[in-house]
Amino acid sequence: MTPLRYGRIPYVNVAPVETAFDLGAVRREVEIVSGAPTVLNAALDAGTIDVAAISAAHYLRHRDRYAALGDLCIAADGPVRSVVFVSPQPPELLVEASVAITRDSASGRALLETILRRYPRLRTEYEVVGDALAQARALRPTLLIGDDALLARAELPPECVFDLGEAWREWTGLPFVFAVWAVRRELLAGRPEEVAALGAALVEARAWGAANRATVIDAAIAQQPFDRALYDDYFTRLSYALGDRARRGLEHFAALLPPEETLRVAG
Repeated sequence: MTPLRYGRIPYVNVAPVETAFDLGAVRREVEIVSGAPTVLNAALDAGTIDVAAISAAHYLRHRDRYAALGDLCIAADGPVRSVVFVSPQPPELLVEASVAITRDSASGRALLETILRRYPRLRTEYEVVGDALAQARALRPTLLIGDDALLARAELPPECVFDLGEAWREWTGLPFVFAVWAVRRELLAGRPEEVAALGAALVEARAWGAANRATVIDAAIAQQPFDRALYDDYFTRLSYALGDRARRGLEHFAALLPPEETLRVAG
């Protein structure tokens, strides 16, 4: 039987889980497919991968098709650093905005839309662009995720970078879940033992990452050379276990989740 096809996010935010596999501290028998969150969402939809850390928004919209893999997630109870809205003005002062959206994010986009809907006088248009970081560097209102968001924090004026995890916590008092490890339900039904073994390996890798923070930071620096103190702070802010408060935050987001829309992609 062919190994399970596993979708891996290429950002440093998964280092506390993935480093254990990269260094051979924990083993798994899978075929790795790397892609941005929206790419993995689409691949899971198409059945070209079996298990992945997918956007929480996509998981919530398609729970009939996907089952959560244990309690594995990426969440933040306050500032997250790697999901930001870049704007020359605070969101509450904007009246009209053409917002550049990275094509790589579903949860970040849905979270931004949810937050901006709080300002009734604000009229927004959203445009998916190929190079969101370039738009942000020009101080166009822009959503950035992952490593691009960390770069924006390092380069741009702090007063122009708004952390969406922090905005969610201030609004709701709850953590925000950005991604959930999920499996296709038909795959789970047909190969439950293999799915269980992969889930157990991921939990073991998560525990290894928590116990070996310095090694995880070394791996993150090798991938994206930011200051060690930044990564120590960053990984402290992230949680990879879906606890009770995070579950409440996830369900609260489900109740507010905007409908899926097809946005124009810039050429």
